[in-house]
Amino acid sequence: MITPDREGAAYRQLAGILRDRIRSGELHPGQRMPSEKDLHDEFGLARETVRRAMAVLRSEGLIDIRHGHGTFVAAMPERIELKPGDTATSTAAITITRASGETEIYPAGTIATAVD
Repeated sequence: MITPDREGAAYRQLAGILRDRIRSGELHPGQRMPSEKDLHDEFGLARETVRRAMAVLRSEGLIDIRHGHGTFVAAMPERIELKPGDTATSTAAITITRASGETEIYPAGTIATAVD
């Protein structure tokens, strides 16, 4: 439930609820996300608030927007292997910069392991 006196803006609260549903498996990889209207109806939030929450999940790599098809839960790799020279940083998502200079972004919660 989204409450005005709970800490955090309504869009952050909604993003947290949806993030929890994804991580728990209630919403699984490849599954279509509820529509803006469905989320509006369920939580009583303005559509702009719903859009902002979805933007947060997209920036975290948890959802993919397929124009003309909808929004889907992103597939999350179980592990990422780091090779010598690779670096990893994490904010909401994990950014891997390969020794070759290529950059890859993975959802928050992905496990990265270093290999020789």
